[in-house]
Amino acid sequence: MPYITVQRFRQMHKGKPQELFLAAVPAEEVSRRKKIDVQSPENPGGYQRRLDSGRVRAISTYILSAEGMLPTALLVNIRVGAWFEPLDGSGDFGKLHFDEDQPWWIEDGQHRSGGVDEAVRVRAEKALTQKRDKPERLSYDLPVVFCLNFGRADEMDLFNIVNSKAKSVPTDLVASIIFNRVTEERGKDEPGKVSVVHLRKAAGVAIGRYLADRSPWKGHIQETNESKDAVNKPMQANTFASTLLPVMRERYVHTRFLTNPEDPDWQELAKVVQEYWEVLADLMPEAFADIAHYSVQRPVGVYAFHELLPEIIDVCRMEGDWSKEFVKAKLGLLEDWVSSAQWHRETGADIIKGSGNRAAIRVVVDRMRVLYHAPLTGLGD
Repeated sequence: MPYITVQRFRQMHKGKPQELFLAAVPAEEVSRRKKIDVQSPENPGGYQRRLDSGRVRAISTYILSAEGMLPTALLVNIRVGAWFEPLDGSGDFGKLHFDEDQPWWIEDGQHRSGGVDEAVRVRAEKALTQKRDKPERLSYDLPVVFCLNFGRADEMDLFNIVNSKAKSVPTDLVASIIFNRVTEERGKDEPGKVSVVHLRKAAGVAIGRYLADRSPWKGHIQETNESKDAVNKPMQANTFASTLLPVMRERYVHTRFLTNPEDPDWQELAKVVQEYWEVLADLMPEAFADIAHYSVQRPVGVYAFHELLPEIIDVCRMEGDWSKEFVKAKLGLLEDWVSSAQWHRETGADIIKGSGNRAAIRVVVDRMRVLYHAPLTGLGD
């Protein structure tokens, strides 16, 4: 029988002591032996979801990149025939023996193991295009925790425990970590590569922090690890940063603001967004004075006005006029959409009184754009 070297440790499962075994296993070995109990019409008793190909590709790219670390252990069960042999007869270091024909059932970590499979495939394709006889071996170990002789029902229990009890890192904290990493990298004399996705996220966080210290947003953005206050702080820091993505995706914004080495903190773009909101506050003073009863500074309003912001930036750029008066004139084209009454959560427009979901935001943006853009003239029939 084959074996791997493991360390035994003990935890409780259903009120009883349970032995588990930790090992570092070559990733390609996990790929060769693994099996995943996916629920499907052909396998209705399965308990795993189907692989998300997007997540698999992202993990593969991550593995093959300079970062590439996956330190979290996979959870695997060998259903039949495995046993532990202590090295000294009674200790916790030893050999985990298993039948060659018994699969390793992945209870948690199927996307990580799928990412490894994809990385191996990418390596093989690269070798083929470069006309090499063999692909470069993926020298990569995965930490694995083994359960022994569990049945499918026990696997289901563990799958449910892992996926229902474990808590993901809050998105605001993740965004803050990305911001710190990007700004640290940009501050180096010879900065390394920063992905566009992380650059946009970091800039959005920086702008949110800039606005959070100034009226009309001061006191209305929930910062990282801050207690929830849905009345006075309806916008979380990460959500506010996400609403700015339509702006960040504009080519002019990217070249003029995001990648400007003379402005590492994105102060120029933050000032543009700040003045935009100051103009909106001038146009709708009642709505900004009573955030609890108006939706301008809630997700539906913030998403909608940030969707329109790239077009405001574009006309300012083309006309060479970034003054508040010019922006106010352009926003005035929105008619009722820059009046407080329209945004009242109880008596305003019907679409505003709803849940504020993505569909509602899309409707609001479409109605704004109809007013903002004059009909085209001079086109043939």
